[in-house]
Amino acid sequence: MKKLFYIVLFSSAFLFTNCDTNDDGFYHNVFLEANNLVTIQTQPSYAVGDYLYIDADFSRYLPDSENQAALLDIYKTTNGATQFVFSYVIERKINATDWEVVSVDDNLLDINQGSAINGEYVYGICQLDNVEQSYLYNVGFPLLSAGDYRLSFGYNSSSTNKVELRSVSRPKDLVMNINSTVTGLDSEGYYNFTVN
Repeated sequence: MKKLFYIVLFSSAFLFTNCDTNDDGFYHNVFLEANNLVTIQTQPSYAVGDYLYIDADFSRYLPDSENQAALLDIYKTTNGATQFVFSYVIERKINATDWEVVSVDDNLLDINQGSAINGEYVYGICQLDNVEQSYLYNVGFPLLSAGDYRLSFGYNSSSTNKVELRSVSRPKDLVMNINSTVTGLDSEGYYNFTVN
């Protein structure tokens, strides 16, 4: 009986010490830091009828956050994820303190590379180009009326100066989360512009 007690005690201790309480480990998330994978194609001025373009063109081989000299194959790490997604929101100023989300029909977006779905925010999808070995996205958002506008990448994020890209991975494969800085944002995480 004493032997059985020790076997149960040892087995219980083994099970509890091997529990994974880290949600990221449980859900197979890995993280990477990178710079300027997504850019805003700024213009000196905008007029009604212009487009505001968001661009992404990043290699499947990125510097590893822990060892900057080594390159990490994000395609291989995710077991073949051909898409990375991110979101951004465009708002128009309606009075001194309030902003409203600007939404347009998907068919009005100027999609050159990748794809996008628009609603309360733009859901951008970077698509792997097998020839260039890069994930590509280039979509223009139509500016249909005059006013003061702002764009931010913080819709699904707590960061103000970064965009969060996430791989579209199959179940049980690693999900790559890339936090990438974006130039041209103010201290609150907005790109402000005026449409004349």
